[in-house]
Amino acid sequence: MTFWQVAKKELQRMFIKERKIAMLLIGIPIIYSVLFGLVYKENAVKYMPTVVYDQDQTPLSRSLSQAFGDSERYNIVAYVQSQEEVEEYLREGRAEVAVVIPAKFTRDIKRGAGTEVLVVVDGTNLLFANSVISSAQEIVQTFSAGVGMNLIEAIGQMPNEALNKTVPIQFGVRILNNPTFAYSHFILAGIGAYGLQLGIMLAICTALNREYKRLNDWHGVSSIRLVLGKLFPYWAVGVAAFVIYMLIVVHIFNLPFKGSIISLMLSGAAFVLAVVAVGGLFSAAAPNEVYAVQLPMIYIMPALLFSGYIWPHLAMNEFSLAFSKILPLTYMADNVRDLMLSGYAPFLFRDIAILSVFSVVLLAVSTLIFAKRRSRYEQA
Repeated sequence: MTFWQVAKKELQRMFIKERKIAMLLIGIPIIYSVLFGLVYKENAVKYMPTVVYDQDQTPLSRSLSQAFGDSERYNIVAYVQSQEEVEEYLREGRAEVAVVIPAKFTRDIKRGAGTEVLVVVDGTNLLFANSVISSAQEIVQTFSAGVGMNLIEAIGQMPNEALNKTVPIQFGVRILNNPTFAYSHFILAGIGAYGLQLGIMLAICTALNREYKRLNDWHGVSSIRLVLGKLFPYWAVGVAAFVIYMLIVVHIFNLPFKGSIISLMLSGAAFVLAVVAVGGLFSAAAPNEVYAVQLPMIYIMPALLFSGYIWPHLAMNEFSLAFSKILPLTYMADNVRDLMLSGYAPFLFRDIAILSVFSVVLLAVSTLIFAKRRSRYEQA
């Protein structure tokens, strides 16, 4: 039996005899991409329920309240009359943010004494907290600059001169590649790759292990031909699943793609090969089919966290960094995101080379393990 005959037989198993295998391999990355794409479709936290406690009740203080109300980040649900009401709204979850404007707000500004606006947010939800810190600061600073300009213009200064005296140091920020801080742009490419990895592992976990009980079916077929022939279809279908989920995130969820399609496909193909090699190793080495399913899950479940995709390697301890080095996702997810958002991934070809070497080594080890165990079963 040739390599292609072995591969054809495995494809028939995947798509005809046991269709759930193909469904796992193709379906999981698609499901992950769609579900997370729907969750992060808005790209930012908007319309956070907000309560306002205006102790000054002047036109100026009401203008500041209106500035928060005009922002799409905030949805003012109530104007309260006491600090106790503020705490009650936050405690009961009826509001996530509180804006507290002090008494004598307008008087202190006109006297040049300065004043302080308090923004309260529950830090148990970091997404709310981070969104509030950045957006509230921008609103208050813009409002403050406008008030300062009006005060200086009132004494005869020209608008430009008033602005320069009010805000003598301008702060410019240029955000590259993801200027709107769109969360879907940050997360979706890696989530799809994680789903693809999970699908491959679930599909491939028994591919070799089950054959120890069916060695008579492979009489005369060398171990290397059998191992590679059975694993090749998972690589081919995995690459197809990679293409499908990338089309979904780009064309349905509108992720930008600025890079080279060839570079993207090389990275995806190398990643899928590495995951197939890992799955093949577990399948060949596991003592039985139950362990062949369970052991890979222990290995891949923390992959998204340790890969550096959502938490940077520079902030990891030595153990976490070492563990990340044996995860295929480490060498793919960041590169795909860089290709999509900036058009260039500085470590792309280095990481493709690492994945390729990783794959060759694991495939060789898998073949040796399979051949040794096959010999033992045949002699028993």
